[in-house]
Amino acid sequence: MTDKIAVLIERLLACDPKTAKKYLEPLLLKLEELEGDQYFQELLLSLKRRARNLLEDLRHSRSSKLREDWLRLAAYDLEEVRRELLHLQELLREGKVKTREPEPERLLREIYQEGGMSEATWLMVTNHPSLSKCQSGEARKTLLRLSSLLQELRRIRNG
Repeated sequence: MTDKIAVLIERLLACDPKTAKKYLEPLLLKLEELEGDQYFQELLLSLKRRARNLLEDLRHSRSSKLREDWLRLAAYDLEEVRRELLHLQELLREGKVKTREPEPERLLREIYQEGGMSEATWLMVTNHPSLSKCQSGEARKTLLRLSSLLQELRRIRNG
């Protein structure tokens, strides 16, 4: 898993702004499957913000008369993304980040306890016989998204 992330990081560090989207979007998806300490969470949030700026600049550059200006902004934003990626690369090398394996029962229990689902939904979901067999690719992606949203909810509530 982290090998794929390392390859995407290396490619992003070497690419130009016009080809960054090709590597950035898959990298952001892979990063959702990782977990780490508070520093990692802040780094990931900052990386997402800078990546969003870069992708917006690239989108504007395709349809604007100010194409060259947008490409210069994209180049600047790519440098910002690269700085964040270097920090992320260091965390990966040090082993401070690990792959998050979703556990459906635990995740749904936490969502229920945080007030994210009604008691009726909770009872219906927990009595479903195939909950523990939830290992398809789409179900796994959905669980990871739910887990990320739960972490974001906790971060917002805790300030």
